[in-house]
Amino acid sequence: TLYAMSRVDEQKMGSAVESLQRALGSLIPVQISQRESGAFTNRTVSFNPTIIGNVEGQIKTSEVESFQKLSEEIQREVEKLTGGVGKSNPPSDSQIKYLIDKRGLVIRVPEAFFFKSGEASIRQEFTPILNALGKSLEKIPNHIRIEGHTDSIPINNYQFPSNWELSTTRATSIVRYLLAHHSIPPGKISATGYGEFRPIAPNKTPEGRMQNRRVDVVVLSTKEGETEPPEGKAPMIPPAVQFPRPTDVGR
Repeated sequence: TLYAMSRVDEQKMGSAVESLQRALGSLIPVQISQRESGAFTNRTVSFNPTIIGNVEGQIKTSEVESFQKLSEEIQREVEKLTGGVGKSNPPSDSQIKYLIDKRGLVIRVPEAFFFKSGEASIRQEFTPILNALGKSLEKIPNHIRIEGHTDSIPINNYQFPSNWELSTTRATSIVRYLLAHHSIPPGKISATGYGEFRPIAPNKTPEGRMQNRRVDVVVLSTKEGETEPPEGKAPMIPPAVQFPRPTDVGR
């Protein structure tokens, strides 16, 4: 029956939320949506993303308004698919944050949402958050840049000789997941890693390092997007210098 199917869906949702809660531990309080009239309902979202710096002249007013609406839509999707994980009101260092700067809309996600320390494989229990992002991002025409960031603690192993490799591989992992599960044109999304060199907090304290370990999902403004190579047209690369083969030397 429909009621039985609804009960099964509710149990699946509850199970997914419990999995997220176990993974996060006490990092984020998880709340399950209330049921009304036999269906899950979402809490009303009423907030504006933080505007960083003076964006006047960099982003059109209409575009700022579009970014505000997009950030609200993404938060609703995150809450709907995760039962409240990632809620950004009130803000916390351990929660997803929404910012607008001269680049565009920045969705700032703490490392712990996607990766274990020193790893670049996406944690399966957190894919609902990525799916919530992808569901909203696939609807927009803007270029999207996934930026990986680390703290200043060095890493040096066979897989990641430095934080450059770790941050870049993490960003690439996010891009690959979004392309595999959502209808985002490959030419509209890119990955980059900044290592520890774009901190947003001092690295002297554990709290500061936690803030710096993050992934920034940047929805580029129209002006910023114009700096990206045109979709489907690779930039011209000069031909490689031709060195003589060893057998040619002395001929």
